[in-house]
Amino acid sequence: MKRKMYPIKLKKHRCILSDILPYETPVIFSNRGFYDFLTNNEIEIVGRELHYREVQGIENILKIIFSIHDVNRWNNISGGRIPNFIGNKNCNHLMSIPFSYKIAHKADDFRTLDIAHCKNQLAVSEFYTKYRDLILYFCNRSPFSIRYPHKVAKCYYFKDSTHYKKLSFLEDIEKFEQNDREYESLKTYFVYKSYNNIHKFYESYKYHRCEKKYNFLYKFDVSKCFSSIYSHSISWAILGKKFSKEILGKDRETFGAAFDKLLMDLNYNETNGIVIGPEFSRIFAEIILQSIDLMVLNCIDKHGFRHKRDYEIFRYVDDYFLFCNDEQTKEVIVKEFRLALQEYKLYLNDEKSIKYEKPLITEITIAKEQIVAFLSKYIKYKITEISSEDEEGESFNEKQGNIYISSNSLITKFKIIIRQSNVAYKDILNFTFSVLYKKIIKILTDYASISNVKNKEKLLVKALLEILDFVFFLFSVSPRVNTAIKVSKILTVLIKLLRKGGFVNRDYKDLLYKKIYDNICFLLDKYKTSNHFVVESLYFLILLKELGKEYWLDKDALVDYLRLKVKENESIVIERDMNYFEIIVALFYMENKARYAGLKQSLEDYILQKYTNISKREFELSSEYCMLTLDLMTCPYIDNSFKEKLLNFYGFETVELDAISTFQDRWFVKWKGFNFEHELETKLGQEVY
Repeated sequence: MKRKMYPIKLKKHRCILSDILPYETPVIFSNRGFYDFLTNNEIEIVGRELHYREVQGIENILKIIFSIHDVNRWNNISGGRIPNFIGNKNCNHLMSIPFSYKIAHKADDFRTLDIAHCKNQLAVSEFYTKYRDLILYFCNRSPFSIRYPHKVAKCYYFKDSTHYKKLSFLEDIEKFEQNDREYESLKTYFVYKSYNNIHKFYESYKYHRCEKKYNFLYKFDVSKCFSSIYSHSISWAILGKKFSKEILGKDRETFGAAFDKLLMDLNYNETNGIVIGPEFSRIFAEIILQSIDLMVLNCIDKHGFRHKRDYEIFRYVDDYFLFCNDEQTKEVIVKEFRLALQEYKLYLNDEKSIKYEKPLITEITIAKEQIVAFLSKYIKYKITEISSEDEEGESFNEKQGNIYISSNSLITKFKIIIRQSNVAYKDILNFTFSVLYKKIIKILTDYASISNVKNKEKLLVKALLEILDFVFFLFSVSPRVNTAIKVSKILTVLIKLLRKGGFVNRDYKDLLYKKIYDNICFLLDKYKTSNHFVVESLYFLILLKELGKEYWLDKDALVDYLRLKVKENESIVIERDMNYFEIIVALFYMENKARYAGLKQSLEDYILQKYTNISKREFELSSEYCMLTLDLMTCPYIDNSFKEKLLNFYGFETVELDAISTFQDRWFVKWKGFNFEHELETKLGQEVY
């Protein structure tokens, strides 16, 4: 697809949009409102002070965002600056507790991701501005790395929608407002070399050249890399471990010490493990792993093996690919990696280590080739052209089409490919959904081009119903956020076409809507027995709104999905912990619908209890409560009396409510003017890892 290039015009804090948040967040959530606040009000850290543009009501907002709960500090705010914002050794004002949440990772396991506190997000932005040249230097040292920051991004790319214009009913599927494009495609603060996706490496010239040159490929990775990294080890990577220990406590102004403190501040002063999910954490790990690469390279040289002569190594974040010709070389190199990693309290994951012999083709590559062939064969229109004559005797060619798709056959053949290629569902589903999406677009294109013959609509709708069964099967075998996003993309295309009218008749439209609704309800029903609330299910709850009011969940179904309890008097009780994401999505879904009035009241009572039960110390440091408060202040579905009760926890008077709730209309949740398709495209544009 053709891509158009545009210069990046975003200002100082643009890394807030690209490098701060994990990819796996609800579709209604982003940092755009917070970025606007920082930019519009000229918020920045200067020395040890917080500077800002003085506008009416901003001090109230600053108190919430930057956890300024100390009365003395609050009284000292004046003249567009907050003195001693950074704090000192005995009183660290930047220390905070990140908001942690779980996503599906393996069949019986979850992965925890983190969102840094607002004040720490600002600190990360300032760190990028101050140290970006050093970040680039320390990330450009290893000859092994194939994903590393290469330079600061100057341009971004926007996908051209020319291919959609072939269809009148698809022509505006990817049109956005021009001034939002900077948000859409700003993937990362830096430009990365050489591959932004591991599968591109498998298809690269480098990989194929090594396949011809060497007899073996050995894949291995670092076990629990991000949760095991010792934050102080950044100084070891930059200055050397011995020297770092000798000057311990005297290196506070160095790049390594600053990076270490940044990661500790936003992770509640933890030194073991770094926050998982943000791009800046991968940069932190990259600097450490590049140092390990150089250490290993030097040791391998002493054994007499030469890089690109006797072996070649490629590292994609914490995944290694070792090409060599014999077992001895492999054993020496792997041993050196074990020793070097141990110096940094890291270890290899032996369970995931795999050795390949010629032909050096991975299971994933085999599966991808088979999936492309299988989808091309079974998901398509069979088009024939016939010659006809009009009333005046003029000849012309007319297209006719026939389509038959069986979900049972698709599912069976897909499972056979998985079994024969010996890949895990999770490793191939992203690719499968991408191919499937293109096939669906091709079917719709062919449908628009063929003659309007008998049963044309019926055949298409039957095929789409079968495809939907296949799509939901694929998601159910490995439910993850990235696959939920891909499924949502497919569904939004169909929903949009059906909603516009003229695509199929009303009965067929309802049939397709009912299929989507039933499958989503089935998925949500599965999640009500989960011990952990998972983000991927939130995509489908939000997607239900796109079907219209005829497909709202009834109250009992929503209560079951949220895993709440109903007493004998029909009052709803929330006995489990609901996190920030669950609360905002529940409010977003319920809006002011009468059927959910009792549930919403119970949720409001729960929120107040949540604020009451937390300790003062945790409340002041919590990223979750900071974001929740700001979003509740702008939520149009709760009344002012509730908002006043929340502000009491910050010591605000009732008269300050308007100044806080109307300061801006969006922080992290887009309550008004939400466009699911638009936000989904933005999310898809951020997928880089």
